Amino acid sequence: MTIDESDNDAFRRALLLGSEGSGSHGMYFRVNGAILFARGANFIPMDQLEGRQRSDAHRIAVKSAADANMNMLRVWGGGMVLPDEFYDACDEFGVLLYHDMMFVDEAGHGPVSTESVELEIRHFVRSLASHPSIVMWNGCNECQVVMDTPSEIYASFVMTTVAEEDDTRSIWPSSPSKHGWKTGVNTLDSRPNGNRLTTWNPNDFDRDLETHGPYMRSYSLDYPGVNGVFGGGSKYGQLQSLFSIVCLLLAEMFVPSDIPYVKCHMRIRLLL
Repeated sequence: MTIDESDNDAFRRALLLGSEGSGSHGMYFRVNGAILFARGANFIPMDQLEGRQRSDAHRIAVKSAADANMNMLRVWGGGMVLPDEFYDACDEFGVLLYHDMMFVDEAGHGPVSTESVELEIRHFVRSLASHPSIVMWNGCNECQVVMDTPSEIYASFVMTTVAEEDDTRSIWPSSPSKHGWKTGVNTLDSRPNGNRLTTWNPNDFDRDLETHGPYMRSYSLDYPGVNGVFGGGSKYGQLQSLFSIVCLLLAEMFVPSDIPYVKCHMRIRLLL
């Protein structure tokens, strides 16, 4: 994605680095040519009653994320398309967006291949495509996209429609996607190349490009991987404090256990 310079835009060029397909060197971003360690959070609706949400509240939330040294937010597919003020604030404060389509792999929340859903996706992408903070479109929340199964619809319909509307950005099958794309994108930037979008068979690899939970290096030993849900939704729970992060950095905490980070957290607190 290449953007004209503007007084209010913090980005010029962003790439998701991943010939054709996602490759096996890891999942990471480049912004303005520099490798980026993505750190941030999920952004979910701020109120269950959407009509009570104020535009300035979204701006305050984005500024708070930037002030906390976050550089990326993921717009959760189980939520909603957010107000313009949210996207404007991300552009202004330099917060990148990993943006889900509004689908969740649960009964009643997945896509159906109809004209009305297609038009909704096209409008959704067109209405937001001018925001340079959006660096990646993602198919859905927590749906492993496997060809020749019902979940193939996210590749053959949802992300194919997205790619037709915007071929300037990186696209990704799902959050998390264990292995990314097999065909349909360029390897170096994960942008659509016009070929049919297909995903790898989950049994083709012994490690994942992207997963829930703690920081991972994935296939690449030189560059960090990207955590699909940025600190939430895993068996490790959310990283609530520095103590929790320290636990995940200890080698002995990577052995299988029910909730290893909680046990470590409790031990450290007792030492204080």
